[in-house]
Parts: sequence; C-alpha cells; structure tokens
Amino acid sequence: MRTISEWRGVFTTAARIGFREFSTFYTWRAWVFGWFLRLVAQVIFFGSIGLLIQSPERIRYMVIGNAAAVVCIEALAVITCTVRERALGTLALQVAAPADYALTYLARGIYCLLAGVVSSTCVLFIAGWVFEIHLSFPGLLLVPALMLVTGSSAYALGIAIGAVVMRFPALQFLALNLAYLSLMTFCGVNVPVDYWPSPVSTTAEVLPLTHGLGALRAVLGSGSAADVLPALGWEIAVGGLWLLVGILLLKHAVTSERRRGTIELSA
Repeated sequence: MRTISEWRGVFTTAARIGFREFSTFYTWRAWVFGWFLRLVAQVIFFGSIGLLIQSPERIRYMVIGNAAAVVCIEALAVITCTVRERALGTLALQVAAPADYALTYLARGIYCLLAGVVSSTCVLFIAGWVFEIHLSFPGLLLVPALMLVTGSSAYALGIAIGAVVMRFPALQFLALNLAYLSLMTFCGVNVPVDYWPSPVSTTAEVLPLTHGLGALRAVLGSGSAADVLPALGWEIAVGGLWLLVGILLLKHAVTSERRRGTIELSA
C-alpha cells in the first residue's frame, strides 16, 4: 500500500515533466503574443455582439461567459495527451512503471488546467476593462478559484474523451473541437441554458461549465452565498462524476490495448 506522500511524489514529478514539456511548446513571448492574444480577441469578438445590439447586459453576459469558456478550452487540450503519450512510446512505460498510470496521466497534463486558469482570469479582467464592465470587487477575488473548479470539471471530461480517442488518434482534434464548442454552445456561455429544448438543457446540467458559470455570474453580480454555493457544489459533483468516468475509461482502454498487444505502437 502506497502512502499519501508517495502518491504526492508521483503526481508532482509527473506534473513537473508536463510543465517542462509545455515550456518546449511555448516561450513566454509566443504564449502571450500568440495564444493568449488569440483568446483575448475571441472574448472581445463575442462581447462586441452586445455593442451591435446596444445592450450592456448582453455585453456583460457574453464577456463573462466566454471568459469562463477559455478555461475549458485549455483544460480540454488534455484530450490530445493520450494520443501523444502513445505516439511517443511513453504510455507503455507508464503502464509498466510501479506507479498507477492513471495518476501519472492525470498529472502529466495538469499544465493545461493551470494555464487555463491564468488565461481565463486575465482575459476576464482585460475584456472587462475594454468594455467597461463593472465587476464587484469582493467577487473578483474569487474568480481564480471559480475558474479552477470549472476548469477541473472540463479537465475530467477531457480525460474521459482522451481515453476514448486513444484507439482513434486521427480523431483527437475533432474530438477536442466538438467538446469545447459543445460546452460553449449549450452551457450558458452566449445564451441561457433554458433557451435550448428540454433534452439539450437537461444534458447541459451534467456537463462541465454550466454550474460553474452560474456561480461565476452570481459572484460577479449581486448574487448571495445562497446563489453561489449550490451552483459551485453541483460543478464539483459534475467534475467528480467525469473524473470517475475518465479513470474507468482510461483503465479499460489500456487493458484493451494490452490484450491486443498494441499498446507499444508509436509513430
């Protein structure tokens, strides 16, 4: 039986490896003036729709919604990690190691989540300044924490989807795009959840972002703890559900690949 310190050591080591990998993708200049600037432009674009219809309420609604979607976009990038691990031949090494490969996989992509929290928080502040949106000061202090909870739910969903696309590497970016576009469409980013037919809005209740975004809107508005805490609790529950599903799917996918003798295939 491994101790908590041993599990923590495995997790932090795998996370450090992931961050080192991330640093090979981006320099700080490339990240700020390339990817991050693109995210800012995306949120400002949607906020500009409110300008066209001359609705300050719509500007506020879409800026907050699309800023929260940013953390999901980045967290869902973990979908590509299973394919990359397999292509590099490192998935087989993780399975062969004495540590639980599900734990190392969860930690290896954690940079996606943390980068998303930073991006979404900064984008919200910048877009709020551009559109002169009043955001309550006490609520602003809770923005990073709410982005972390929301992003964690999306990260768990990404783990589940990544386990599925392990066998179909050509579909990884299609799965990623469909995942984040679905969250942006159905989870209250640009239109309320109840705008959609009942089956769709019901499905949105068990997707990441829906409840976390509700908590964020309440915190940045005039909502009370009675409005924020239930929504936050539901977001945590949804994230826990997807994490469980993701771990089970990952273990099933790895077991299936081992039975077929194909887990060591690499590009």
